[in-house]
Amino acid sequence: MKRNNIIHIISATLVCGGMLFTESCDESEFLNRYPLDSPSPDVFFVNEAAARMAVTAAYEPWRRSSNSYLRDLVIMNDAISDDAYWRPSRAASISFSQWKINSSDGTANNYWNFAFQSINSANFAIKNIPKLLDKGLTQAQIDPYIGEAHFLRGFAYMFLTSYFGDVPLHDQPRESFEEFEQPRTAVADIYDQIIADFTLARETLPDKQPAAYTGAATKATAAAYLAKAYLYNKEWALAETAGRTAVNIAEAAGYELLESFEDIFTHENEGNKELLFYLQFIDNSRDFGNNYMIQRITRNAPPEFIHVYGMAGWGYALPMRDLFDAFEPGDPRREATIHYPGAVYGTYSAGGSFTYSHRTYDAGGKLVTYQKTYNDGDPIDYDYRWSETGMNVKKCTRNVAHLQDVYSDGLDVPLMRMADLYLILAEALAEQNKDEALVWVNKVRARPSVNMPPKTITDGTLRDIVRHERRVELAMEGQRIFDLLRWGIMKQTFGNNLKVKKHFFSDYLTDQFTRFAQPELAKYPGESVLLPIPQTEIDRNSKITTNNPGY
Repeated sequence: MKRNNIIHIISATLVCGGMLFTESCDESEFLNRYPLDSPSPDVFFVNEAAARMAVTAAYEPWRRSSNSYLRDLVIMNDAISDDAYWRPSRAASISFSQWKINSSDGTANNYWNFAFQSINSANFAIKNIPKLLDKGLTQAQIDPYIGEAHFLRGFAYMFLTSYFGDVPLHDQPRESFEEFEQPRTAVADIYDQIIADFTLARETLPDKQPAAYTGAATKATAAAYLAKAYLYNKEWALAETAGRTAVNIAEAAGYELLESFEDIFTHENEGNKELLFYLQFIDNSRDFGNNYMIQRITRNAPPEFIHVYGMAGWGYALPMRDLFDAFEPGDPRREATIHYPGAVYGTYSAGGSFTYSHRTYDAGGKLVTYQKTYNDGDPIDYDYRWSETGMNVKKCTRNVAHLQDVYSDGLDVPLMRMADLYLILAEALAEQNKDEALVWVNKVRARPSVNMPPKTITDGTLRDIVRHERRVELAMEGQRIFDLLRWGIMKQTFGNNLKVKKHFFSDYLTDQFTRFAQPELAKYPGESVLLPIPQTEIDRNSKITTNNPGY
């Protein structure tokens, strides 16, 4: 069930009242302690519904901007990794995807802004929800809301430190420009706060949210992210302990691996038992729908095949051959994730018949052309010419013909799944050289619809096995870049411009664009790859005087 629209609307107002200053709230509004379009804590916090709305406000920045989960964030996360390629359109997005970034980059600036907007909204909720004790609510009633706000603050800071490194630490709402001027805090100290936030959330969040708020963080969500935080902080033993606890909490609450891998991501199965955390969207709503899924749909299929998805999409999320090759032969997750030459694109159902001249390459690199006539019910062969990489993404897409507004889709965006949690525990064990890591890897591989042979200690190092499984299981979900960054292997991964293959037929084609253009990583010392602190932040915050290396 989707969240109530009224709560979305009021929470959007709260975001403006509780955000760090950005262009969306002008200076006169910000300096007015209680602007007319924002609620005063003294009059707003009168009942439990106010607590719900205050917490919901901290979710909103993650789904309101075109650079957020509303549209581009998952796609761009994949495009700056070795999993995917940004379609050659939108110059600014191309530059960002190739790490040709400066301190005035709009995408980096937006990442900074909406993460801090979420943090300040969470702080607003944490500070003011206790006022409800004076309105007759009990501590037991308000604790889950406070815990949820702590979770969202930890979530935002994990995002920020992954991309920007040291950032200002705000542990309370800021109410003046002077209060916003805070120095950068070391990542290690930020993680102390993240871990404290997730720990508190784990202890106070409910096992389940009410039906109207499914998707919001639960006790199991916080427990999983606590394990993830320890993992990111390279505290392997603590990550193992937290991971085991998270698995126990989640399984006791009814979370589990779905039997069908593809069913995890369908609109018909939203809110399924595998999803520990996801962002909800609503069909046909310009306010609460998303444009994310439309951006993923194949752009260049012939008009006669458009009915497969109900429209020609924008095709910005383009898988690369490097990802295709990562899947083991016979792994059905590849078919569920990628449209590629030799795979079935969909079922022809346009009526009548249609003959299409397909092109492909044989094993020796020789161009092959063949004619195929389609009648209703026939499987459609995917053709490499429908994408600049010779492939399109299949995961998290669907036919949108039923939508009145195809740019307002309601497909939810998954952020944490049970498979991810099992692999977090597996990684914590692998980093301690404990063979039990294979138990959790093989649990993911044994999903009935996947049913891949179990891994053994003869298949490589435990670390390599876990890292491989993370890549293929979570492919095209926007997770890969965070793994590459925290593992410190960006340069090792991309190497020179021949290392990461872009096109499906890279081995046969000689065009310079058939391989991934080398990101400009040479300017970074060591393996530390960070986004620049936005120049606007440096200009307005006197406590920040230097940028990250390379900018």
